[in-house]
Amino acid sequence: MPAQSTYAYKARDGSGAIAAGTMIASSADEVSASLRAEGKFVFAIEENPLRATADLDKAQIRRNEAAKRVRREDVIAFAQQLSVMLETGVPLLEALSAFKKQTTRMEFREVLDVLLEDIQSGESLSMAMSKWPRVFPVLMVSLMKASEASGSLSTMLGRATEYLAKERRTAKQIKGALAYPIFMMVCGLVITIFLMSFVLPRFARIYEQRAATLPAPTRVLLAVSDFVTTQYMWYVPTMVVVAVTAFIWIRLPSGRRTLDFLRLNLPVLRTMYRHLYITRFTRTMATLLAAGVNVLDTIEICRGVTGNVYYDELWDTMEEGVRGGDQISDAVSQNPLVGADVASMMSAGERSGKLSEVMEKIADFSAEELDGAISTVTSFIEPLMIVCMGAAIGGVALALLLPIFSMGKIMAGG
Repeated sequence: MPAQSTYAYKARDGSGAIAAGTMIASSADEVSASLRAEGKFVFAIEENPLRATADLDKAQIRRNEAAKRVRREDVIAFAQQLSVMLETGVPLLEALSAFKKQTTRMEFREVLDVLLEDIQSGESLSMAMSKWPRVFPVLMVSLMKASEASGSLSTMLGRATEYLAKERRTAKQIKGALAYPIFMMVCGLVITIFLMSFVLPRFARIYEQRAATLPAPTRVLLAVSDFVTTQYMWYVPTMVVVAVTAFIWIRLPSGRRTLDFLRLNLPVLRTMYRHLYITRFTRTMATLLAAGVNVLDTIEICRGVTGNVYYDELWDTMEEGVRGGDQISDAVSQNPLVGADVASMMSAGERSGKLSEVMEKIADFSAEELDGAISTVTSFIEPLMIVCMGAAIGGVALALLLPIFSMGKIMAGG
């Protein structure tokens, strides 16, 4: 009977969660076979568990850190070039090796190294990708699974490229629309703090020497300046506590629900966010349904791309209805977050058997509406922020100059 040893392993179960432990066996192959029989996907086995477990943990930490620094542009280029090479008849391993050689970013090169090792050891591309949830989106992994069943890997990679490129463009649009007002707000705050902390105290000494009876706006401004420069030991810790509390709160269910409610109901932002969510889920649904992914898996992936608790309720209703034999459009038609026109088009697509094509058209139309909404938000916020900054800085300047305008009274002592 062969000698047995203790092996440390790491594997991923059917739900995608990582499972780690030890097993007594005669070989690593026996451990792998046993775990696979349990429905687990093994990605690391080492003998000598005390040393091996530590080594596996360190390797996993290193991988996670590398994954955080991988850019979405790298993943898009990977899918695009791999699709082209496979379409021209290049074998998968050769295509992966060729792309790895031309990759200049070390973080993504490390991901590709592990990806190649896993595929060479017999794993499928989708399973190898699923170990990197920070790098490869769930939708991309699902498309790879569908392609492995249908033998259309290059086509699915092309679809993944198109989807990721469109999503990247949409994300940049949203960030661009929100970046300008945030930048203006920060600049206004910095300028105001500078005036309060360094400029106003100089004027305060001048006015005190004159013993002037100052106008009310000037007195208020000087009082605020005095508070800012002398009471920082009170308000700075308070601001830190408030910021940390807010940061924690928005990650709690109640905070996330409030934030999601504001996104969907604030007068300026609601149109933009509603079109964003509709664009994302219709495009995702169109891509997955066209690839042959089953409806329940499609609904679960759509839940991740919207990322809003109110849309989560839509997916819950849809999943429950589909399990009960209802159509997807039945849940959409009952939800106020999705327009009646979208629900009608989805219903027509289901009746004609062309739901994926209809969803793609809805996504394209909604993307155009999103472009218009972003332009509207930008054109509204830019002048608003300029007016707010002008009012704040101009108010400070005016309060400082009011005593000078009445210099005669100030010199006379009132």
